[in-house]
Amino acid sequence: KLSDASVTFTYSELDASVDYVMDTISKKGPFDVLLGFSQGCIMTHLAAGILRERGMPVPWKLSVHFCGMRVRDNRYAKMFETPLAVPSVQVYGRQDEFYEYGRASQPCMYEDALILEHDEGHKFPSKEPQKTEIYDRVVQEILKHCAAT
Repeated sequence: KLSDASVTFTYSELDASVDYVMDTISKKGPFDVLLGFSQGCIMTHLAAGILRERGMPVPWKLSVHFCGMRVRDNRYAKMFETPLAVPSVQVYGRQDEFYEYGRASQPCMYEDALILEHDEGHKFPSKEPQKTEIYDRVVQEILKHCAAT
């Protein structure tokens, strides 16, 4: 049902969840990269969007999304009318049942998302040579955005 546009989603206690994530980042961070997998990507989008609405800076430098998708709760649609400025690496598996949906819906949430793809499913890439190529590129982006100045 995640990719069925006719299904309505409602996220409950979202502000409390974002506050929990931000409290964890504050107490255990700083963190340069926030990584999300599948629906965890939705939480990274919402955290960045809610922080922007609150006029607060995003405390991480790069978002990395594996097999992600857009926010489905329509109450938050306006939050993403303007793409997020957080640098984003998005990795999709072409055999993922959510590939078409995620690939069509998530990139537009960010100003300049880097898109990487592999030939596997709803998982972190594990087959050569693509896994090495993808992880090497993710590392390059981490170094690009997070290297000490």
